[in-house]
Amino acid sequence: MARKFNADNTDNYQGEECDIVIVSLTRSNASGDIGFLDARGRLVVLLSRARNGMILFGNMETFMKSKKGGKMWTQYFDALKKNNSIFDGVPIHCERHPETSMLLKLPEEFDEKCPDGGCAEPW
Repeated sequence: MARKFNADNTDNYQGEECDIVIVSLTRSNASGDIGFLDARGRLVVLLSRARNGMILFGNMETFMKSKKGGKMWTQYFDALKKNNSIFDGVPIHCERHPETSMLLKLPEEFDEKCPDGGCAEPW
């Protein structure tokens, strides 16, 4: 099966959709400086691009501290918390062994705990 991967910024992604969208919120600072992501329109574009799921990586504290966009981002993160959709790592579930799940926090854990995808259990 052919897979399509796109890498783009929020402005260039307007009008596009994908099944799963992975977002890197690259801002991380004590002052709450989030640049252009303090605009509600950009958050709406970001949130409306995924058909089936979205994964966000980043420092939510920076976004919630923003002088201009902090209230908006806090509302969004509060909704994710209420839905139990915020994790301190990447949740992994094995297709072959549905009872096996884990939360990976370090890059090397992918190779250790889920080599070749799935889990370390024999297939």
